Amino acid sequence: MLVHWAAFAAAILVAAAPVSASAEITIEELRGGVLAQGCCGQGTNKESGAAINAEIVFAAPKFLSVLGSPRPVVGASVATNTGATSQFYSGLEWRFTLSPRFFVSGGGGLAIHDGETDNFDPVADAARVSTTLFLGCRALLRINGNAGYQINDRVSAMFYWAHISNAGLCQDNEGLDHTGMRLGYRF
Repeated sequence: MLVHWAAFAAAILVAAAPVSASAEITIEELRGGVLAQGCCGQGTNKESGAAINAEIVFAAPKFLSVLGSPRPVVGASVATNTGATSQFYSGLEWRFTLSPRFFVSGGGGLAIHDGETDNFDPVADAARVSTTLFLGCRALLRINGNAGYQINDRVSAMFYWAHISNAGLCQDNEGLDHTGMRLGYRF
């Protein structure tokens, strides 16, 4: 299992790398927090407990300026309950400053999870239908958003929400949501 997670992490780091080998990779911010697992969104609420979230936010490479200079992100949400779904993800995030202290950000990308991918069978899965998320695919689409407060030049606090699902690309598509609080540290 550890080998699978290491391979997923390596794949996501490669996916988040700039297109040009000569481009500089700059970590702009580190974020972390505690999230409610399976809470408060479009996905089902079959999973409970907490997830520990960690995220690296990179400075926007120049070639992304045509998209409004989104920042590449790489992160993980690790479920603390046995059998709950953990994920590694990467994507792009746009940040909008509302005032000197308040901001919002949102983005999307891909996530790779360790949850159930088998097709739901009403007979064979009857005993676990109320406790198992049937996510359909191993790789899922991901959207997320933050509403934040800049405490000082370096530290921010954020209310965070994220959703993963296969957008109907696989047979089952229950989806999974995370909601919680995170702190960010900017370099």
